Amino acid sequence: MRFYEGDHAYEVERVLDPATQVHSGWRYNVYRIRPTHELLRSGDAPTQDGAEKAGRKKLAELVKAEREGKNIKPQHAA
Repeated sequence: MRFYEGDHAYEVERVLDPATQVHSGWRYNVYRIRPTHELLRSGDAPTQDGAEKAGRKKLAELVKAEREGKNIKPQHAA
């Protein structure tokens, strides 16, 4: 599920164990969608509700930081 808020969005998705394909938790991703689509942050949570709350919180933090003029750099895959 992806939720849009202005120039940003967050999504939550199920995480599956690659070996067993059993549901093992939830992941949230926060994006800047304008002017380009960039992954800003991501994280994991044990429940869908937890991932949604964490995604909304991180999105609010990033939007506030950008409004204050801070340069938010995209997250790079490890």
